[in-house]
Amino acid sequence: MKRTREVHRRSLKHTKLRSEQISLRLFSCMVVIIFSILYISIPLIIHSYQEYVKTNQAVTEIISLRALVKTANQISKERAPTNKAMSSQPSNLLKNKKKLEEHRHVVDTQIDQTISVLKRNGFESIALYLQRDLKVKLLQARTEVDIYIQLPYQQRTAKQFDHAILSMFAVWDKNRDFLKLLMTQVKSKDSKMSNYFISILVLTDMRDQAGRIASNIMAPITFDETIADENRARSLQTQHQAQYLWSLVDTIQPEQTKTVEYIRLHERVKTEFLDQGLPLVSKLLDQSKNGESYFLTGTQLTERMVSKFTTVMDLQNYILDYSLEVIKQQNKKAKQQFIFTFGISIVSLLTAIFTMIYAKKKVFSPLIRARNLILRLSRSLDEQSSLEKQSKEEFFSLFEAIDKLKGMLKQRDVMESQLKQIANSDVLTGVANRLALEEYINLLESKPEGLSETCVIVVDIDNFKFVNDQYGHIVGDQVITMIADQLRHNVRASDLIVRYGGDEFLVVIESIEMNAAKAIAESIRSGILKQNIIISSVGELIQVSVSIGVAIGAESWLELLEKADQSMLRAKAKGKNIVES
Repeated sequence: MKRTREVHRRSLKHTKLRSEQISLRLFSCMVVIIFSILYISIPLIIHSYQEYVKTNQAVTEIISLRALVKTANQISKERAPTNKAMSSQPSNLLKNKKKLEEHRHVVDTQIDQTISVLKRNGFESIALYLQRDLKVKLLQARTEVDIYIQLPYQQRTAKQFDHAILSMFAVWDKNRDFLKLLMTQVKSKDSKMSNYFISILVLTDMRDQAGRIASNIMAPITFDETIADENRARSLQTQHQAQYLWSLVDTIQPEQTKTVEYIRLHERVKTEFLDQGLPLVSKLLDQSKNGESYFLTGTQLTERMVSKFTTVMDLQNYILDYSLEVIKQQNKKAKQQFIFTFGISIVSLLTAIFTMIYAKKKVFSPLIRARNLILRLSRSLDEQSSLEKQSKEEFFSLFEAIDKLKGMLKQRDVMESQLKQIANSDVLTGVANRLALEEYINLLESKPEGLSETCVIVVDIDNFKFVNDQYGHIVGDQVITMIADQLRHNVRASDLIVRYGGDEFLVVIESIEMNAAKAIAESIRSGILKQNIIISSVGELIQVSVSIGVAIGAESWLELLEKADQSMLRAKAKGKNIVES
């Protein structure tokens, strides 16, 4: 007996060890699955986050570029009021000096704003250069301009005027160096945004070259002197440079950005600057070469040219705004993608963990307990009866629960099917209702051919109100039921019959020709006409007729239904009890 108990104890210990091994294997499987999800999810999360960071960086970089470009444009624009003030007659000098001071204030404000933007976006070194070098260079150029303006009108010379203009050119050249420096530091220039950056820089250069075309000959024109070879060469060179840059703009511009607005602005540059502005300068160069009097003064030349080359800046501003909007949209999508990827990964991981915990508690643990009971039963003869009872209870409870669950699921499926049938059926006739029709139409419209080969037959009971008023609603219901029965008798089981209104039915048939559809409609009409409704209370027979409209194919359901309805109305107008298509 003692030996038997020892054997039983060892058997139980062995059973426990085997159960622990099964639990350990289950835990190992859980760990493998969790790590598999992490292995898939983490790279996706990292990649989506990196895309978000890249697009976010691109937004800050293009904002910084836009600020620096605006500074370049304002510096370039300052040359117009500067030239106008320097070429002014004493009578309008004060007015033009005031306009120059106002524009200088705008330029200074723009430089300060650019410095702030660059610092905020991580370009501190370029911001420092603007503060330290650009402002100093601009102050020096303005000082030379002011010295020239303060000279008595009789003491001024074309050479001094031209020297002041060149000093303003040098300021823009300094700012262009900072644009180059910014482009070496930005990372987005190597991405799909590179074309935008190149277009913006090309237009910035073109806008400045456009302004220099007239400025290079401003001094001799103002003093009514022959244009020197140096000035002529500079003007021709800037013309050639502007035309070359213009030829690049449309080539490097991405096709998707060539919107209606872009095309309009692009055409304005060609029409107003290239076709109208450059010929003004060319004519002045020819007049100088031929020893003729100039047809414009320096001030007039400035006024005429300013409106011409601002079209270049308008196009540039559009591309700046468009590119910023594009990268903002990309940034928004990248952020949404990151949030979505992160969320799905977390949900997947939690679902896997929850499923495994649930499976362990509700599935594997009961099975392990059942297995242990079986092993104990086989190894313990002394406790056979008690273990057998417990084992049966465990197994019966497990399989009974499984069978009960199967039954509940089956009942649920049957109830769902019944509820859907009730919801989609007309209570009186048993045919489909509008809810079923809506689902069917959604299915048809999703097919490649759409509703192009779909037929709708509209059946409307003639004088139905009279039947209801004369014999009551019970008889009216008998008429409606009879109509539904006749429709079922004349169409296929696969065709859809719908009670669309109180006395109106629809039949929807796929892939049918008009002749066949009209034949079906005529069969319905004649079949209904042959039926009699017995009025038991008065011993009377009544006969009803229907008007039918047929239509096949349309772009939309509403259009197809309207066509069929119009056909039915024509049948009514012709005296009823007619099929019209």
